[in-house]
Amino acid sequence: MKKIVILASGNGTNFEAICKYFSKSEKISIIKLITDNKEAQVAERAKILGIDYEIIDYSTFKSKKEFNDYLFDRLKALDFDLMVLAGYMRILPSYIVRYYDNKIINIHPSLLPKYPGVRSIERAYNNKEEYTGITIHYVEEEVDGGRIILQKKLKVDKNWDLAKLEEEIHKLEHQYYPQVIENLLSNSDEDS
Repeated sequence: MKKIVILASGNGTNFEAICKYFSKSEKISIIKLITDNKEAQVAERAKILGIDYEIIDYSTFKSKKEFNDYLFDRLKALDFDLMVLAGYMRILPSYIVRYYDNKIINIHPSLLPKYPGVRSIERAYNNKEEYTGITIHYVEEEVDGGRIILQKKLKVDKNWDLAKLEEEIHKLEHQYYPQVIENLLSNSDEDS
């Protein structure tokens, strides 16, 4: 059984899509959700879905380093094959990224290298991009700069407002992120 830990900070729709996709899997299990935000809806989704979760409230730590050191200790206490960032809004420090080299993936709502960072969908919309999409990539030390695993392009309809574009991007995320996770973990079986 391959084991996944998911880090998320917000609403948790990608988290829920991943959990539902693997809910009946006999090969892949979500062992834990970690969220840095005590207000995050994702914790409620984990509770409803019966997924073990931990809230490591960023606001209770004296410094970013103290938070990251604590997170690192919690991660090291877990036995997992893949760390999946699903709307995790903190930048992992280089020592965590290096320790879990090739074991952390992220999904980003743009066609990287365009629009890295935050509010990517909004920036693409405001720039009247003809195409945008999603990028699933390995997490490396450069933010949103890791090796690309998959990109899916979306043609932007001129009649869409920002909310409609966000909805279409989320559909792509929910469809492809679980598939990529499954493929990566299935391929790692063949490598071992």
